[in-house]
Amino acid sequence: MTYLKTFAVAILLLTMKLVVAQNVLIDKQGVAHFYSEAPLEDIEATNEKAVGAIDLDKGTVAVTMLIKNFHFEKSLMEEHFNENYLESEKYPKASFKGKIANFSSYDFSKPGTITAKANGELEIHGVKRPIESEVTFDIKEDVIGANTIFKVALEDHKIKIPKLVIKNIAEVVDVDVSFNFMKK
Repeated sequence: MTYLKTFAVAILLLTMKLVVAQNVLIDKQGVAHFYSEAPLEDIEATNEKAVGAIDLDKGTVAVTMLIKNFHFEKSLMEEHFNENYLESEKYPKASFKGKIANFSSYDFSKPGTITAKANGELEIHGVKRPIESEVTFDIKEDVIGANTIFKVALEDHKIKIPKLVIKNIAEVVDVDVSFNFMKK
């Protein structure tokens, strides 16, 4: 009899976990793009394999991406980016974990546009820093689009720029990220 009670409780907990998890939306093909405007040369790259998740019950968001998935127009830039600056073998991922500020005041079930702040922790190059970013959510019947633009100071993440190329790379990089979370 004790075995049946334990089994029933386990099934109940599993069912409750699945019900709670139903409001977590995931996009495995998010797009992250960065742009570095510098006096000698502009640098930009795009990563089309960012993974993002939003929990529509708790208002939490999470993003992760492999650094090696950033692609450049010039292969030499990509090589320098991975080997010399971001050290992608040593620090393979960038991530963000945070929460939508004042989440309970928004209704993500109705079509429309919501502009909200996301507060959390951005990790790049093994360094975690607090960040706040404005996110625009475009809510439609079958998808929630999420777009944000923010700046990253390379120094904040201990990304070193050799003095020889200091005019080739901006000290602050513009980053934009977008996701399309399909509703189930």
